[in-house]
Amino acid sequence: MKMLRRFLSDGEGGQAVVLFAILMLALLFMVGLAIDAGQLYSNKRTEQEAADAAAFAGAVILYQGGSGAQAIAAATADAQTNGYVSDDPLCPTIDTGTTCVTVNWPPQAGAYAARLDHVEVIIIRKVQTALVPAEAAFNPVRARGVAGAENLNSGYAIMAIDRGNISQAFWANANADVHLNGGGILVNSTNGSAAENDQNNAGRFTVQTPYSLDVNGGATGYWGTDGVPVNTGHNQVPDPFGGFPPPRTGGLPICNSLNACQDGAGNQTPGIYNVSLGGSGNTSLTLNPGIYILRAGADTHGNATVTGTGVFLFNTYSIFPSDLHGATASCGQLDLAGNGTMSLSAMTTGPWRNLLVYQDVNCSGPDNSVVIEGNGSFTGTGSFYVPTAPFVFNGNNATLIGSQLIADTVTAQNGNITINYDPTTTAQPILPRLAE
Repeated sequence: MKMLRRFLSDGEGGQAVVLFAILMLALLFMVGLAIDAGQLYSNKRTEQEAADAAAFAGAVILYQGGSGAQAIAAATADAQTNGYVSDDPLCPTIDTGTTCVTVNWPPQAGAYAARLDHVEVIIIRKVQTALVPAEAAFNPVRARGVAGAENLNSGYAIMAIDRGNISQAFWANANADVHLNGGGILVNSTNGSAAENDQNNAGRFTVQTPYSLDVNGGATGYWGTDGVPVNTGHNQVPDPFGGFPPPRTGGLPICNSLNACQDGAGNQTPGIYNVSLGGSGNTSLTLNPGIYILRAGADTHGNATVTGTGVFLFNTYSIFPSDLHGATASCGQLDLAGNGTMSLSAMTTGPWRNLLVYQDVNCSGPDNSVVIEGNGSFTGTGSFYVPTAPFVFNGNNATLIGSQLIADTVTAQNGNITINYDPTTTAQPILPRLAE
């Protein structure tokens, strides 16, 4: 003992050794903490990615119209694919294992609690660290992901979605009247004259403040005169309904004449129409609520009048749903001519809610354009969607009063367009996305 005290009190070398040993222990402890923290961070990141991926997998099922049980199964399977499987059947109530995966539909907490269009995934794993590997129970890592199938609001009253080098993808002639409320104009074309406004009367071309023209290419004409803000070089916006499913034909009757699909009052009933919806002369049609698949288009030459509430019009080709139409499909034209009028409102429930008119993507090119001409008019509540063909106003006083217009290109030669854009009455694409 005396020798030890002498060593500690008189031996400078001995003191250095002790201090060095203490310092090394501290350094080793700090290194161990750093390694443990790194392990925990790495596990947290991996778990978070797995929780987000699993929640998104469940959201995709909800987006596709699946049930809550199917969404839970998809999320659980995705977590398992990434290596996270509950090893205690009683977790999270009792968890004596190392991994607990909980899938809740609907979510039980957070901003999306009780939302039936969302799914929640919680992953907890006890991580063995380098410093105290035997005490994994003290190091649980938790990750939570929430995803759902949500409506996305485009904010545009008119969208010309062709992404090519198209001149006058949106064009308002000097004789056209355009009045937009609640939304602006989007033009995807890359051309230097992608959007052209030849109407030099500011009172005949109005876009409600603060909405604007967003165009990828250039704008020509009287935009500044009309006081419409112009944002050139704007990023192209994806087709909001790209890949949107067409209606199914199952359960719908075949209508080879208008009389073949009528109720006792003479109103048209939902079905697959192999005859043009409308007609010449003074024909008047009332559409009962439901889905109308038009294989021969709609034509209101003369004084034909078409009215309906809670309807969805799908304009397509003659052999729909067969895909044996070749490279392109010849579709019946939607043509409102003469003094014909249409007054329709969209369905408010189901997968096509607030989508009033949908033209098949296979109906492409100018031969399949949608036309309002003469003194024809269309008044509609809901979105008008023509993804691969022009929408043309050409006549003495052709008129569209609607909620939203989305087309490959939009031309108003002599027509009158009034769009009152309102997200509550227009179709909003539902897409799966991470929410929390």
